[in-house]
Amino acid sequence: MRNDIFFKIGIAAVRLGISQREVVIMLLSRIRGDIDHFQGGFTLVKYQPRDPRKLWHCFPICFREAESELVADFRKLSRFSVSYLVAIATDRYMEEMLQGKKSRHNYVNFSHYAIGRRIENGIICWELYWGDPGDTPKGKIHRRT
Repeated sequence: MRNDIFFKIGIAAVRLGISQREVVIMLLSRIRGDIDHFQGGFTLVKYQPRDPRKLWHCFPICFREAESELVADFRKLSRFSVSYLVAIATDRYMEEMLQGKKSRHNYVNFSHYAIGRRIENGIICWELYWGDPGDTPKGKIHRRT
């Protein structure tokens, strides 16, 4: 991760009184509402632009089960590396988070997150549900809570 992003996450953790890991999860969860802006399609994974000064910081993070699913889905949908998603989220949402504005989402439980599967003309279609999908046929939705 770029040093400037690592530094901003560290400052946010101190100001909010939480761990750097929690700051990263909060930032990534805020991308959820805007994930359609980061659609990747059938492309290679995009990594952060190179830094000619090579000012990088290794930031190992251990995700909980639900968080891991969230991040894996983001990576599949957006085709961005996790560190690039963290950099994007830091640039876009850090100020909002530090000003104490309420998040649009509960970052702990990822409530109303579900994956659906249907077959259409012999093609298996997976659907990710962010929000309450309402009435759905039984047996086709695999809720992840």
